[in-house]
Amino acid sequence: MSKDIINSFMSTTNIQETPKGTVRKIMELLTSPESVEAMILMTDLEQPALSGVVKVLEDNFAQSDFPLHHKGPGANAPNRRNIGWMIRYIMREFGYTPKKEEPLQMRIGKFSGSQYFKTAAVYEKTIDNPKYSIVTHVVKNK
Repeated sequence: MSKDIINSFMSTTNIQETPKGTVRKIMELLTSPESVEAMILMTDLEQPALSGVVKVLEDNFAQSDFPLHHKGPGANAPNRRNIGWMIRYIMREFGYTPKKEEPLQMRIGKFSGSQYFKTAAVYEKTIDNPKYSIVTHVVKNK
């Protein structure tokens, strides 16, 4: 599932891959079941989807060759915006699209631990038959 989403995104995006393959690595993180589940949970709580993954995203990529911190050239706003495009693509695969009614964006809560992102898009479930779903299982231990 993850590889299909990543390959589809990479074949259609204008986001330039870095020499170290960081854009693909970010997509691998964002499309992991844990990340998708966290983004959907935040959406269900009417919070920006990014809130569920922003801390791990910043911990792993803020100072990479795809910097997210505020101190780089142009304050790296394009890279943070590109993260938003990645999340939008992923959320659509699971049936969620950005809200069309207020609030379209919200401040990311302090609970998220974000250092570099201030606001992000809010999503809602709009596609009844999405391409992918998250399934959680309970398994009896031996």
